[in-house]
Amino acid sequence: MEVVFSNEDLATEILSRLSARDLLRFKCVSKRWKSLISDPLFVSIHHRRSRRISGLLVHSYTEYGGNICGLKSFFYAFINYERGMFDLIKEGFPHSTSVMTASCDGLVCYRSRRTRDLEVLEIGVWNPMTQERITLRPTNCHVGDIFGLAFYPVGSSSKMIPSFKVVSIQRPVLDQNSYSFVIYSSETGKWKTSLEICYCKDELHQNKHIYFNGRFYWLTKNQHVITFEVEKELSGVITIPGPMVRKQGLRKVCLGETDGYLHYVCVDMSELRVWILTNACQPNWVLKHQLNVDQFREESRDQHLHRVRTSHEDFGRDHFALDTLTFHDDVVYMVLQGRLCSYDFKTARRTSLFCGSYIQHYNRLPPIVCPYSPTLATIGIPGLKRDCSASITYQGRPRKKLKESLRSPQF
Repeated sequence: MEVVFSNEDLATEILSRLSARDLLRFKCVSKRWKSLISDPLFVSIHHRRSRRISGLLVHSYTEYGGNICGLKSFFYAFINYERGMFDLIKEGFPHSTSVMTASCDGLVCYRSRRTRDLEVLEIGVWNPMTQERITLRPTNCHVGDIFGLAFYPVGSSSKMIPSFKVVSIQRPVLDQNSYSFVIYSSETGKWKTSLEICYCKDELHQNKHIYFNGRFYWLTKNQHVITFEVEKELSGVITIPGPMVRKQGLRKVCLGETDGYLHYVCVDMSELRVWILTNACQPNWVLKHQLNVDQFREESRDQHLHRVRTSHEDFGRDHFALDTLTFHDDVVYMVLQGRLCSYDFKTARRTSLFCGSYIQHYNRLPPIVCPYSPTLATIGIPGLKRDCSASITYQGRPRKKLKESLRSPQF
């Protein structure tokens, strides 16, 4: 082992493929390992290789006037049997008072519920891996309920320090036919209202947005996607393909990303289609995948009958409920008869994901689902502080206590 890791290049090649959670533990092996894992070059390499998600953050709720009504749940559905973050996320998120809005490279953004007693909305940015967080209060600006999160592993300026930005999209106070943008930067610690205005009459889908390659994408309820490039502060409107989506079909559409390209997923009748945007400047959609979902009916019939017997939801015997949630690396994540599952187009396999509970189909809002991929680059962000009130922290495998040797009493 020592011979292998005496070669720094070989050690970097091996260790950079491990999870961020394991690497935090391996810092305690030796000073040499700690120095290697903390090196900015190693962190950058690990960040590029950590694009594969380890799980899904799922928050299901119904909000009326700041109050959570009906059934609500927040959980972490792990993928590839990586269960180490399960308790950290479940215990660390303030699900009783907050609503999750976004996730980016291991950071999670959430907002407080709007109530009459809360004069200023609070936004939180939280790192579940280290239990560090920061609470932001927008001042001298008008923000809405929809927030996006952008993370910069080497900073967005010449400072070369990890940073993040929170972007709020909302209708201006006196204009209901356009959208404005408010940006918070962790480098400046200030909120600012962008001069950019996006003219679009469509209503935004509250839980259907994505960020990658420096740009946000928000899905509307009328066949459009609003885009916003964070650094240049430029917006745009893209028309999405496929048939017109009615109100009852909004649960069956979602946005996703694969290989740096925007994907749009929609279910029409018994067909699930995946479209890829090949050019964002000159919108050109190409049909990439097509799947007949009728094959899932017989496969899930037994689970469905069990669901009917154990749930308060009113399902008919022949009812078939399918909601699409998100799309990543050619894998679509969906709710099938109340169970969270995925379908990999590369292998043509459907997999049920562990989540510990059913997901309600008939909430007023579909659940917000964020892919979660922890990375070492999120450690050491200025402003984030350890939450001393967190009830659980991950410290690795506990050491065994050494038995004290018997000694003769000394007089």
